[in-house]
Amino acid sequence: MNFGLRNLAYLVVAASLGIAIYFIFRAMYLVEAPLPFAQEMTLVFLGAVVTIALTAALLNRQTELELRKEGTVITLQQKYDIYMSCIEKVAQIVENVRHDAALIDELKVLNHKLAVVASAGVLTQFEVVLDALLSGFADGALSGADGEKVMQSVADLATAMRSDVLQNMPLTSTNTASAIRRNSQRMEQLDDLDFETKVTTIKKETNNARP
Repeated sequence: MNFGLRNLAYLVVAASLGIAIYFIFRAMYLVEAPLPFAQEMTLVFLGAVVTIALTAALLNRQTELELRKEGTVITLQQKYDIYMSCIEKVAQIVENVRHDAALIDELKVLNHKLAVVASAGVLTQFEVVLDALLSGFADGALSGADGEKVMQSVADLATAMRSDVLQNMPLTSTNTASAIRRNSQRMEQLDDLDFETKVTTIKKETNNARP
């Protein structure tokens, strides 16, 4: 039984008890002659009943709010885990360069999970990521430019995810979104520097190895 039906049942029971108690207390209140303290006793009982009713209503409402809060926290955690898994999986695909059927299958599963929990903005940005991957793999492997394009689309995806995870706040500001994209570009530049360093090292070793 959901909260609405349960609250309606409580309301019906409370109304029935209230009507019955009213007539009982009214009868007790009117028998002051044979019972000198009938009115005082009636007021005491009435105060106790009102206190119990209010306490029960407050506890019921508090329990409902706590259950909703707990459900929201669990949903948010699951959403966060799926979002992080999507970003990591796309990064693995880009790092692998070649088309890997196993990684693509894992991304398929994550796509279905996104369909369950993701916001409209996240789904739209994830579509852009998939389009970038499809375009990059058109010739069989991701080039450096293709990888950068995919990771830039992932940066936009991360922006949408950030907005969704932060309790449906308005879409991340333009400055923040631009900073996320710039950070992603800088990371790609750092990765290119590492690649160039490795190439230079290999060339030096090859030259030194020559007689």
